[in-house]
Amino acid sequence: MRVLLDLAYRSPQENLALEEAILQAVGEGREPPTLRIWRNPRCVVIGRGQRPEEEADLSSCARLRIPVVKRPSGGGAVYHHPGNLNFSLFLPLTGPWTSVRKSQARLAGLLAEELERRFRLPAVARDGGVYVRERKVSGAAQLRRRALLHHGTLLLWPDTIPMEEVLLALRPGYRPSGVASRPAPVGDLSTLLGRPVELEEGIKAILAAFRPLGTYSAERLSLREWALAQAALD
Repeated sequence: MRVLLDLAYRSPQENLALEEAILQAVGEGREPPTLRIWRNPRCVVIGRGQRPEEEADLSSCARLRIPVVKRPSGGGAVYHHPGNLNFSLFLPLTGPWTSVRKSQARLAGLLAEELERRFRLPAVARDGGVYVRERKVSGAAQLRRRALLHHGTLLLWPDTIPMEEVLLALRPGYRPSGVASRPAPVGDLSTLLGRPVELEEGIKAILAAFRPLGTYSAERLSLREWALAQAALD
């Protein structure tokens, strides 16, 4: 499995364009199954069936200079910040990866098992996410387009900006016309463990969690993937 440690801060738009470019390359067979580990600056990311004005407080986002972007996968709105580590798996549409339920259970289960083993936390996989003491430390969404894109989050530490300041789903009266976000109490590893969890620890946890999926090979994004992403942004 190709591993892309892609940790430089880029615009959220470019990061999401790269997600689609890698998915296309893997779906065409030009690149092998891939694990990408990456970060976004502060932003609100909504699902493809959602409207920005129904999911984000656009006034607060403008004041705080937090962009609102739409990803190609479904699901609800999430808030990305420096303490949130993202991972994306690009897998062939064969075997368990053809089923939404089976793939979510398998991939979330691998992460939950690693968090329990590494940090001694009572982690449980549920509905594609991972919970510790009923607090969500990881969420995920999927897209199928000739290959499977399963991208998720792992919360390492909290942000100084409360999620309630930008996400409308956390406020009373939330009634969207599109796909509804399903807010849950959020937890981060640093708070749960009572000590700082650094970026390197989070990277190691993700790498260890998904190692059963294949032998790792550290590589870089291909020129074709960069070109596809840039074309999508033009």
